[in-house]
Amino acid sequence: MCAKSQSFWERHELKFYRYGHIYASICGQVIIDYAPQQPMRAPFKSLLIAYSHALSLLLIVVLPGYFGYNYRALTATADRRMQLVLYVGLANTLIKYATVIVTYVANTCHFEAINRRCSLQRARLQASFAASYRASGWPKRRFELFMYLKFVLINLMMIVQICAILAVARIDRAGESDSDSDSASGQGRRLRIQFAIYAFVLWNYTENMADYFYYVNSCVLLYFRLLHMQLQAELEQLRRLGRGRLLLGVRIGLLRQRYAQIHALYTDSFRMHQFQLLGLMLATLINNLTNLFTIFNLLARSSRAFISLPVAVSGLYALGFYLDTYLVSLVGEHIKVEQTRLALTVRQFSDSPASLNQEVPQPNYAPIPIGCQLANHLSIVFQLEQFSLLLRHCRQPMLCGLVHLDRRLIYLISVTAFSYFITLVQFDIYLRTQHNK
Repeated sequence: MCAKSQSFWERHELKFYRYGHIYASICGQVIIDYAPQQPMRAPFKSLLIAYSHALSLLLIVVLPGYFGYNYRALTATADRRMQLVLYVGLANTLIKYATVIVTYVANTCHFEAINRRCSLQRARLQASFAASYRASGWPKRRFELFMYLKFVLINLMMIVQICAILAVARIDRAGESDSDSDSASGQGRRLRIQFAIYAFVLWNYTENMADYFYYVNSCVLLYFRLLHMQLQAELEQLRRLGRGRLLLGVRIGLLRQRYAQIHALYTDSFRMHQFQLLGLMLATLINNLTNLFTIFNLLARSSRAFISLPVAVSGLYALGFYLDTYLVSLVGEHIKVEQTRLALTVRQFSDSPASLNQEVPQPNYAPIPIGCQLANHLSIVFQLEQFSLLLRHCRQPMLCGLVHLDRRLIYLISVTAFSYFITLVQFDIYLRTQHNK
């Protein structure tokens, strides 16, 4: 995919990928390598894998035991309404914790498969299209846009969550009176800050794998669009010139094989990450609920809350988390649309003016023997039939065989979260009424 002048993304693409790989390794996801350049040295790779296992066991076994042992101090507060907020936040973190367990098990079981069937297969497809594609660059620009959105959104959410940790400390200080400064309340405040940091690390652990899945899906969408433009170019040449049919069957066969490779990359990535994605959907549901209720509680407790830091942080985090999940589902929906467009383009070959049932005479060209014409015609028909069958059998994968990952699922999550939010608001009003009696 040559261009006269490289875009900003093309100039710095490898730097973005290297940054993502380094950050994923710090978070215990050494398996994530966006653009493998050269294999790591064996001792260094073994050290990173050992660090990944140690960090995972710390997050899954040691720290949950610590917070479980101090559970009463973690949720202790004189305000029952504030305690309800703490319980909702705890449920949010439990979903993240379950997703971390699933991610760790999946990464351990699929370590080689993710490397070979995702990272290396994607790199081979990238090299193949770079060598053969010479048409419009708009699919690449759309891919870059998706990458920019994700990169900015993830870094913004990291900043927002760091601010949220500071907001937790501020809420705890504001919720306790000056006279209530004994060791028990101080321990509770420290535990809540530590728990907020723990939740932030859990989010980073799971989000790195979700980002990698998003990246692979965005690449799949890019490759489907490039393939579609190559197929349209073949169709346009057949319609305009009515020739080139001698090699048309071969070219369609190559495009069919490439489509099978792209779809295999998509389904393999989806299958290996489906439980993490299901956890991401549940985390989005609980996060929407948690952030809505946190904002409501803050607004109900203070007349100046609408301009306070905690409300702003909670609002930004709620919006960012929702947009993050929405982007993941949006890419999946675009892939589905592109597969439908590919199927329609394949059907148009039989409706082209240069019908496959007749040879268009060309001046200054030697006549083609009847036997060659018949063999070429049968080859084209066979390749188109095989392509159509492949498109029919390559269906959109489902999350654990339950639901499709599209925008309808995100809308359902939003409605469900809002329904639970109304229930929590009613319970909060009940607690406030009981407190005022």
